[in-house]
Amino acid sequence: MNADEAAIRDVLEQWAEATRDGREEEILANHLDGLVLFDVLSPLQYTSAAQYRDSWESWQPDPRGPVQFALQDLSVQAGADVGYAFGLLQCGGTLPDGTTFGDTVRITFCLLKRGGAWKVAHQHVSKPLERD
Repeated sequence: MNADEAAIRDVLEQWAEATRDGREEEILANHLDGLVLFDVLSPLQYTSAAQYRDSWESWQPDPRGPVQFALQDLSVQAGADVGYAFGLLQCGGTLPDGTTFGDTVRITFCLLKRGGAWKVAHQHVSKPLERD
């Protein structure tokens, strides 16, 4: 793994850790303001970090106790100023009523190197539809 790939991996680990720890002000610290984000939940597309942040209250669970939010099987590639990563994300926790939740989703990130730092320009979270 080269230095840029390690730096991208670190950016994504920081994102996962901030999310897991509920540090909302840090979750999008390494995302560009004008990013495009496709999410697994409606409205499916956000065209700015602010728009995505504003949606959190409408769908973000309010877990009690430890939260699972862990990157798995992350593959990272980096060029001089463009990089990408993809893998799986394990999510889970316990709601205030004691109900537990957990899921695995697919994640893809496209990053741009700006001022020597890697920033997320596109984030895609998805899950296949389950058919009977």
